[in-house]
Amino acid sequence: MEPGLGRLKYQVLVVDILRALKERYTYTELSRRLGVDKARLAKYVSGSVAPSPLKAVELWERIRGAFKPAMLVLEAAARYGGLLDLSPVLEDPAMLKIASLDLAERFQGAGVTKILAPEAGGIPLATAMSLIFNVGLVIARRSKENPLADYIEEHIVESPRVSRIFYIPRDSIKRGDRVLIVDDIVQTGFTLAVMRKLVERSGASLAGVAALVVVGDEWRERSGVSHVEAVVRVKKPG
Repeated sequence: MEPGLGRLKYQVLVVDILRALKERYTYTELSRRLGVDKARLAKYVSGSVAPSPLKAVELWERIRGAFKPAMLVLEAAARYGGLLDLSPVLEDPAMLKIASLDLAERFQGAGVTKILAPEAGGIPLATAMSLIFNVGLVIARRSKENPLADYIEEHIVESPRVSRIFYIPRDSIKRGDRVLIVDDIVQTGFTLAVMRKLVERSGASLAGVAALVVVGDEWRERSGVSHVEAVVRVKKPG
């Protein structure tokens, strides 16, 4: 089946992923894992030969099968005794590119025109996905960076002593935009609820939410969001 992102786009994305993988693996290892001749892989990585659009799609399926995004995320978490520290994924170009393309495919027909991410954990994944979709990236920040700029702000009270406030520049998301919210972890739903409100305040519509990890189901009712795609879904501890 031809991916909705377009075969031509996969030529660039797959070569980019192969180059990132080459920083971690030898051609011999990549050849064994992907079932592709070493000499052919070397030509792709060097840029002397480009995979055809059809071959690029086939290569992506081989990459996804050999370097399963869900396993990459679970292995990263396991490095710290199960603690959901996703920095090994977010800081590794190869893993980040594989995970972001895997998620982007799930929203290929959603008409995404803007990506919104809360600082700071979601920024690497959101940046990678904005490049895949070739759309603008808006970062919701916890403070107003420019005192002369006009901002939209939203907050949610987590407890009597704790509230979250996020700001985005006014007009950074426009009426009619289709916004994809991207974060590293969706767990309590508090941050997600604020992101949804910012989208609504901007007059835009929500295309969905993409995350590396979704924990439990507590977030559903609190966030008011139904369409959330994740590389990994895990049960809430305890």
